[in-house]
Amino acid sequence: MTDPVLAFAAVLLLALSTYRFFAGRRGRSPALRYTCCFAWCFGAFLALMAGQTRADIDHGTGLTGLSGMLTDHLKMGSAGFLALTALALRRPAADARALRRRQVGTALAVLAATVLFLLARIREDGGQTVATGPYGPAALAGYDLVIAGYVAGCLVTLLRQTLYWTRQADSAALRTALGLVTLTDAVGLCWTAWGLDDVLGALRSGRQLATEDPVSLALGRLCAVLLLAGATTLLWARAGRAARRWRVAYRSYRSLGPLWRALHTAFPQIALTAGRITAGRMPPTDAELALYRRVIEIRDGLLILRRYRTVEAPSGPGGGPSSDAFGVADEPGAAEEPGAAARAEAARIAEALRRARTAAPGGPLPGAPPSAEPHLPHTGSMEAETRWLGQIAQALRTLPPLPPRSAGPAGG
Repeated sequence: MTDPVLAFAAVLLLALSTYRFFAGRRGRSPALRYTCCFAWCFGAFLALMAGQTRADIDHGTGLTGLSGMLTDHLKMGSAGFLALTALALRRPAADARALRRRQVGTALAVLAATVLFLLARIREDGGQTVATGPYGPAALAGYDLVIAGYVAGCLVTLLRQTLYWTRQADSAALRTALGLVTLTDAVGLCWTAWGLDDVLGALRSGRQLATEDPVSLALGRLCAVLLLAGATTLLWARAGRAARRWRVAYRSYRSLGPLWRALHTAFPQIALTAGRITAGRMPPTDAELALYRRVIEIRDGLLILRRYRTVEAPSGPGGGPSSDAFGVADEPGAAEEPGAAARAEAARIAEALRRARTAAPGGPLPGAPPSAEPHLPHTGSMEAETRWLGQIAQALRTLPPLPPRSAGPAGG
């Protein structure tokens, strides 16, 4: 029966590592190559553990124990590539000699394990592996010791580096990812230590289980889950930040709606029609771009509206200190009461829009201040200007509706 957790982890590891390997082929560093090789080896190892593939390999080749040796070699390869990744990312960086020593050590460990496995002359009997050679029990025990010792040494090398990297991490997401990798490493060491009972069994009777016992399977599942969680933490963190930016941009875009619609009704020419964003519609994937364009369109509308603004504040509710064409208050008191300043500015914009809607084509009403070259406001940032325009837009919603246009479009 196929283990769904191990099978899913194997498929995901193989897919992610293959994508990452070919996506970074132009700037492929040694650490990336080692990481992808680890993921391929460990994914294949989990795939063999997940189902009946091991029995099919032995039956198809006629070589008893071949699948077990292949599984153990994949485990050793996974651990070796992890150690190489740790060395490649070490600060100060490891020299080529250290990497070559690790590679040679991996090759020797695999060779020694293969020789000992052949000397043991393995056969299966009732779900157990039996050593039948003259030195079978000792060779089988040595085989298990070589695998456990090599894997444990590689995991300790990685553990030392991940503990150092966790202390040096400068972001919460990176610390979380490294913490999960460290925990995976610790569970892997426990998994390796649990397998040492096979050594005792081989020495006593020359027998050991041909498959993983329930505890080893549980530790394998835990390793797979923790590894996937650590490997994808940065991806989920990046996706979460993008989702939060989209939500903020979408809410800001919607909050500017009343002000944009009032200006667009009076001056349809402010709508930017180039690109995929049409007037008044926001594509779901372009919230930040749509917000930026909406702010630009509002600024253009306020520029056109400048010629219809009176010098004095309009009488009635919402009057307040004067401001420039973009709604930046001139008096210090406005900054202390942003709600009152936004209501006053909304009233001035509403009054100017009424004048624009009742004006005859060809220019502003008589007595309106002459058009002048506007100066850009010093709002500090795009976010500050968006908040200020949003306050004006929400205040504009509480004012009486504007009268319908009496003549053609106002010029600008």
